[in-house]
Amino acid sequence: MKLQGKTVLLTGAGGAIGRETAYCLAEEGANMVLCDLREENVQPVAQRIREKGGQAITCAFDVRDYQGALDAVEAGKKAFGRIDILINNAGGSAALIGKISSFADSAPETWEFVMGLNVQGSFHCTHAVLKDMIARKSGKIIFFGSIAGVGGLPNRADYSAAKGALISFTKALAMEVGRYNIQVNCISPGAIHRNGVPMPRMTYLGENGNSGDPVHVAKLCLFLASEDADFITGQNYQVDGGRTLGSRT
Repeated sequence: MKLQGKTVLLTGAGGAIGRETAYCLAEEGANMVLCDLREENVQPVAQRIREKGGQAITCAFDVRDYQGALDAVEAGKKAFGRIDILINNAGGSAALIGKISSFADSAPETWEFVMGLNVQGSFHCTHAVLKDMIARKSGKIIFFGSIAGVGGLPNRADYSAAKGALISFTKALAMEVGRYNIQVNCISPGAIHRNGVPMPRMTYLGENGNSGDPVHVAKLCLFLASEDADFITGQNYQVDGGRTLGSRT
């Protein structure tokens, strides 16, 4: 049980990657603080974890709200004593509000939404847990970037900028808090299917080059959250089946 007795605060826990990550970490003994915008998104996840003998509580809040992040951390501490691991999984592009467009045709309110959800949301949750981790001289923080933040994606300039910012934030924060034995890393997924149906010709792996499964990301989260990754910090891991090597021909 790699995470026995550890408490994980996971944002975006109701999404495909979030759910698989929650199940994967709970199976290794972690107490889960499952956070999402809506309670109904995470209640089934918590129920499944409890049915399998695990421990989980739920918190509904918008990561763009700093007080919501503070309240979720306090709820986790009340239930389990402390937050050992933070996974900033919540995020998304302008597609969430139907505003995908070229940058020339985009609007300030769209940029604010994308930057707020991805960057400010991660700032809020990280700031909410960090001082306790510093005081204990231990902790793990995992951010979620994207291959968009590595190479850019057309019609997603705002999203690319936001994810690139998180990759850089990972490196800067790792240098600040390493002296306190806090490891900070980032995961940048590529094409990951959310509905169980693989997308073909998205990667260099396999005959069809299918997109990845959320469990591939979840297993990397487990590794980075465990003692196996105690000597790794400031790194960005691309889980993309080689997609950033170039377009598959």
